[in-house]
Amino acid sequence: MENHPISKKSVYVIATLFAMALQSSSALAEELPEIRQEGNITYITGGIGDEEFNAMKAVQHNYNLRVLSAGTNGAYSGDTHIIISDSHGNELLSTDADPLFYAKLQPGHYVVQESSEGQSRKQPIVIAANKPVKPPIIGPV
Repeated sequence: MENHPISKKSVYVIATLFAMALQSSSALAEELPEIRQEGNITYITGGIGDEEFNAMKAVQHNYNLRVLSAGTNGAYSGDTHIIISDSHGNELLSTDADPLFYAKLQPGHYVVQESSEGQSRKQPIVIAANKPVKPPIIGPV
């Protein structure tokens, strides 16, 4: 069997690429807003600025409810309030949100209310196992 010695230059290149990969993944984590928990609901909200918006979009597959808030002029709205209630009207979560709001909900029936710029809209949703929901609550009525 023939041994192929690894040159010092090759080791340096590999180590540099590995360090760059670690740095970029930690940079993504630094741009990601804090993950929050309220009862059985895990959620994250953000999307202010390009870096945070991209970091949020990169993790959207981890959440089965995704809400994108936009104002009356079509621009993303960072001044939104989200309320999630169960099928009996019990409020499960009430929080201020940025343009992107993602939540992990147990399978079931819910009502999502989004309020922004003095407007409010409710949307009934059904969360099925392993199927993300993108309700059409993208802005005021």
